Amino acid sequence: MKICGFEMFKVAVPFIPRLKLLDETLGVIPIVILSLETDEGLVGLGEAFRGQAEEAVRQAAQSLLGQDPLELNPQQLPVPQGLAPAFEMALYDIVGKAVGLPVCSLLGARYREKVEVSYWSPHTPPGETAEGARIAVEKGFKSYKLKARPWDIVEQVRAIEEAVGSRLEIVADPNTLFGYPSTAIRLAKQLEAHNVKCFEDPVPKWNLDWYAFMRQKTTVPMALHLGEATDVVNAVKREACDYLNLGGSMSQFVRMANIAEAAGIQVWHGSGVDLGIADMSYVHACAAAKAATLPSDIIGNFLREDDVIKSPIEIVDGYAKVPREPGLGVDFDLQAVEKYRVK
Repeated sequence: MKICGFEMFKVAVPFIPRLKLLDETLGVIPIVILSLETDEGLVGLGEAFRGQAEEAVRQAAQSLLGQDPLELNPQQLPVPQGLAPAFEMALYDIVGKAVGLPVCSLLGARYREKVEVSYWSPHTPPGETAEGARIAVEKGFKSYKLKARPWDIVEQVRAIEEAVGSRLEIVADPNTLFGYPSTAIRLAKQLEAHNVKCFEDPVPKWNLDWYAFMRQKTTVPMALHLGEATDVVNAVKREACDYLNLGGSMSQFVRMANIAEAAGIQVWHGSGVDLGIADMSYVHACAAAKAATLPSDIIGNFLREDDVIKSPIEIVDGYAKVPREPGLGVDFDLQAVEKYRVK
């Protein structure tokens, strides 16, 4: 079997009406969708991270023409590192279809049939955040991740609890904007009596001693968002976190989750607020990682107007179903692709 061709589609999919504020930032950034074709009629789908150049994807795809996808190592692909996750998706999709197995089985295991997912919102006024919490509960979610800011995170948490009580665990993600351990500790102490699951990246991550110190000074758990195995090793060695939010390609995620598992740390999968192909790859990666027991950020499929796949990811009561079909278990919705296509 040889890779004999490819197609690319550059799309920009707006957000749902409630999150239109994101159209001016994330929504206008194009995403390149990749379709690799083989001489045996198998097709593999991949999704590049938003903003990656179409020409770079084209050159990488051309370099794979004539190669046997069964002989390529998805963990060491001859493409630029930033594009590796998209091509890994497409190749695992092809190989899974060729051997009749879902991608999670190719990644080494199928630990679960469903993957828990968090609801999500950007930083909005407390009243809008509370409305998002009500929607989350109505849809069956049990976890709510919100972008946190030091000037109103306490008010935000109280607004959520006034709206839905304690039915949602809250993951507060400041993107390091709490700045210093003193600020994070002060806010954590105000929130210790509330249903806060953790602070994710409250302060800059270059200083792991700060994280170890914060863990000693508050009962609110600390989480780090990491994307490299060496960073996970260092965080474990320094006892810098209680939980990990991990990214990277599917194989990278599983490798890092295995390190975390050996250290007794639970993990979840991060997100770029992506489309359906990438989101489904995260479902497979979480299904194959024993430590991925925390609600993951598999969120783009229900926050954007469309996920450009034919059958949406099935999320029931806050859990995404893991496909059993060979490969990723997704197909293009060509009509949607054309609707949102960027020329």
